[in-house]
Amino acid sequence: MMMIMQNLLFILVLIGIRVHGIPDIIVLVTCSAHYTDFFENWYAWLIRLKLHREIGLIVIAEDSDVYPYLEKRVKAMQLRYSKVVRSHEGGTARATQTHLGFESQGFASLMSRRAAHLSTQLRILIQSSPEWAASPRSRLIFSDLDAIWIRDPRQWFRSEPLQGCDAWAQTQHRERKLLNPGFLALAPTPGSELLLTDWERRLFKKPQRNLPVFNEAISALGEAIHICALPPELFLSAKRSFRNRHWSPLRDPSAIIAHANWIDGHDDKRAAFQAVGAWLLRSDISPLVVPASAAVDRSPYAIHPPN
Repeated sequence: MMMIMQNLLFILVLIGIRVHGIPDIIVLVTCSAHYTDFFENWYAWLIRLKLHREIGLIVIAEDSDVYPYLEKRVKAMQLRYSKVVRSHEGGTARATQTHLGFESQGFASLMSRRAAHLSTQLRILIQSSPEWAASPRSRLIFSDLDAIWIRDPRQWFRSEPLQGCDAWAQTQHRERKLLNPGFLALAPTPGSELLLTDWERRLFKKPQRNLPVFNEAISALGEAIHICALPPELFLSAKRSFRNRHWSPLRDPSAIIAHANWIDGHDDKRAAFQAVGAWLLRSDISPLVVPASAAVDRSPYAIHPPN
């Protein structure tokens, strides 16, 4: 029996789960009341991979309308580590632009808060859990809700000893030399803290899309940080996935993450998901706290992602 327990402990350590304390992998997502259906669909992919019991989850409620929904929903998930955090600058969803297109002020405001959310939560993890901060396996991962997890990505963020990487980011297909923070893994290192601080400082000056400023911060910091690019044939941009009419996450033999970047607007993005088989929720379920296309009564929805 003792040998069995020792073997089990060894296996848990190998896959990055502690018997005590918080999980090594903590995922942070942000969600507004206009995108609760994408939150549910994103989580359904985690369930499909059986990852929902192995990682921790931090959800940033981007507006006051969505906070009660997320608080109740995340509590019901019964994860090993989870919390829902109010965005202090979010306001109400009904006061924001519903389309939230790339050029909208609402989109710029949401993107400008991203670095601050990551910086704050990484600092809290490091200060509140020395064990987590000291582990070479610990990662804080940011994932856009339109970046679906097709396969377990965790092995791509393990290195001995870290291969000098402070962070790992998806590459930007349309501008090949740029990195896309829409899928970003951070080690608890001084370099990653430095990157987040500089990125946050640049975004604070003016609300704007965060991708160009993210790359400006990387360039400015130079050798003070080391950012590793994730392979674009495995961590797919929309051009390699959602914009390819022959592609489907259910048929791709190697894709790990597929990100629907550069598909503008909630309804077009959801249509793209449905067209390639990436929408796992039933078509008759639309768990929107505030629908993106119209302001209707916010009645509660009973949403349960597929087993």
